[in-house]
Amino acid sequence: MTTLYLTEPGTMIRYRNESLLITRKQKSTNYRLAEVDLLVVLPGVQFTDVAISKLLDHGIETIFLRQDGNFRGRLQGDFSTNPAIRISQYRILDSAFGMALAQKLVMGKIRNQRVLLQRRNRASQRQIGELAEAINLINTYSYNLDATSTPLSRSELMGVEGICARTYYQALRYWFPPQWNFTGRNRRPPLDPINALMSWGYGVLSARVFAACVQVGLDPYLGFFHATEPYRPNLVLDLMEEFRPVVVDQTVISIIQSDVLTPEDFHTSPDGAGVWVGDVAKKLFLAELDKQFRNTVLYPPQNRHLSMSQIILEQARSLGRCLVELSLNYEAFVIK
Repeated sequence: MTTLYLTEPGTMIRYRNESLLITRKQKSTNYRLAEVDLLVVLPGVQFTDVAISKLLDHGIETIFLRQDGNFRGRLQGDFSTNPAIRISQYRILDSAFGMALAQKLVMGKIRNQRVLLQRRNRASQRQIGELAEAINLINTYSYNLDATSTPLSRSELMGVEGICARTYYQALRYWFPPQWNFTGRNRRPPLDPINALMSWGYGVLSARVFAACVQVGLDPYLGFFHATEPYRPNLVLDLMEEFRPVVVDQTVISIIQSDVLTPEDFHTSPDGAGVWVGDVAKKLFLAELDKQFRNTVLYPPQNRHLSMSQIILEQARSLGRCLVELSLNYEAFVIK
């Protein structure tokens, strides 16, 4: 199956003979609808009404991103739903059970963050003291979360997640050469190329998780950790937590270490406040990110190898089962 990243303004998408006809600068390419499973679309790309109808009829996931990589929306055709899952989701809002699930999601994120730092620590032969200190601090919070007999409150859990996130991102700079000027996480707008790539990656990841939530019958807007902030896909933000380090951060590390990008591949945003990913860097990064989504790894609950996209869907299904059964059997996906 094929993922199409439509990044160039002026691109036109038409339908012809069970295929998408994509025209850029008077050059056209055909892609059979039966072989396309995902479109990622940036501003300036146009679709005919027939092309949109065919995408909806074939159930092809079509994601729209803003210029800075943030999730804008998606095409939504007819889809099957499971009222039992949504009813269960509404019932446990602001309950101890909901916070216990939220704690498991946050634990997955923290453990995966720790793994990425541990890999860098081993590669540096444990010569970076600040890196070792960050790992120890995250270890402490991870152990304390695991040892709690009752779930933390939302504010307490947010405090722990915030401390671990700041510690992680500050230590993550040891993965990147100094010329990239990465010292920690910043956004809205991102102030350096690494953060610009992360924002792009998180936007694509959120769109993928949104699609998985809809597919299994979950309400993407009603979360447990991110709760009920209006106009925000709170459950999507919950479920994507464990995948941020696994999918996006690993991709950013990989593409920077491959030396295919330089700081000159990025440019200042039009308002001068932040950094945007340049056109060439955007294409290279999205291709690397797609490779990460297609990468197959062992999925322990089923003892078989699945792609990361399939694992995201299986984790959404697992969460849905836990809600219906009022079971805390959900286990975050953690890399080794």
